[in-house]
Amino acid sequence: MAAVHQMDLVTLSADKVDILSRILPSEEERKLYAERGDDECLSDEDRFMAALCEIERLEHKLSVMRVMADFDESIALLEPQFTHVTAASKCAREATMFHRVLEVILAFGNYMNSGKKGSAYGFRLASLDSLAILKSPVDRSLTLLHMVVESIERSFPELMKFAEQLKFVDKAAGVQWDSVMADMKEIESGFEMARKERQLKGENTPKPLVEFLNNHDERMKHLQEHAKLAKKTYESCIEFYGESARTTPPNDFFSKLSKFIVNFNRCKQENDAREAFEKRQRDEVERRSRATTRTQQHDGMMRELAERVSNGNAAKRQRGKIDSQQMGHGDFEKLMSGLKQTYTVSATSNIPTPSRRKVSASPSPAPRVGPPVAAKTRVVAIERDRN
Repeated sequence: MAAVHQMDLVTLSADKVDILSRILPSEEERKLYAERGDDECLSDEDRFMAALCEIERLEHKLSVMRVMADFDESIALLEPQFTHVTAASKCAREATMFHRVLEVILAFGNYMNSGKKGSAYGFRLASLDSLAILKSPVDRSLTLLHMVVESIERSFPELMKFAEQLKFVDKAAGVQWDSVMADMKEIESGFEMARKERQLKGENTPKPLVEFLNNHDERMKHLQEHAKLAKKTYESCIEFYGESARTTPPNDFFSKLSKFIVNFNRCKQENDAREAFEKRQRDEVERRSRATTRTQQHDGMMRELAERVSNGNAAKRQRGKIDSQQMGHGDFEKLMSGLKQTYTVSATSNIPTPSRRKVSASPSPAPRVGPPVAAKTRVVAIERDRN
């Protein structure tokens, strides 16, 4: 049992200290062991328990040894928690873009309630959850938050990046503040217990305890200052938003902000998907309209071409056949006169004309031969006039 008196964690490990703390004898057991007779009548377990009862302030010493064994691990767990709360509180307090987003939401609320109540100057952050619940009576897939996101993106596009000013909110939302503060109080009380043990022992203080207090005193002070800073920063932040630190712990407050960011980004993605779908529908309708127009134009051109071809064939048939009703009075005489003129011109050409011989009495008359050239000329003239 010398390891307990000397608070030697090398000989008596932290696991063994925990086991001893759980099997400490009660007051009644202490009295029974004090009134015992010869130890030879006791079992090994009873002799061990009797030896524990003889250690002065056993429970107190074991508690100090647990503090010494768990201090580094406890500090490593608590310091990041305080850091997350401090950083998130500062970000939320100075997030100007998020403040403007809240102003837009307040304007929506005042517009919706304009017929019932007067304008409000603010709203509780718990109302942010209702934005994703209130649905449109026309389209149940649309919520009020969808409209808020669309309005902000259209009128205040610079506010769409407001989440960048709240980047530490997610980590702070996971801090269980009540548990953290309970652990902090336990460490403080344990460290104070170790200090009192040194004061009580004075020069007889065990060396491991002296080294522990000397090495961790500054770190303990730093942890206490860090805890105070986190608490003060959070109180300033939540008061800025009109809430109370007593009724709203950091994990509840930052969880609301984190959830709003998630819902905001989700609505943004759904709005983009809906807009892309509507654009594809408009493009498809426009494409079909253009295709229909081209088809109608093509059909019109084909009909016009067919009409022109049909009219042209009819005109050729009319030009190729002379209708007797179309010939006026005297047209036939004009045609015949043209034939005569053609014959006359051909007759005056350089083609020699056979001379006429005197008729003499002969037993048989000479055969009469017509001018072959003149006859050929008339045929050509008629064909040329037809063409």
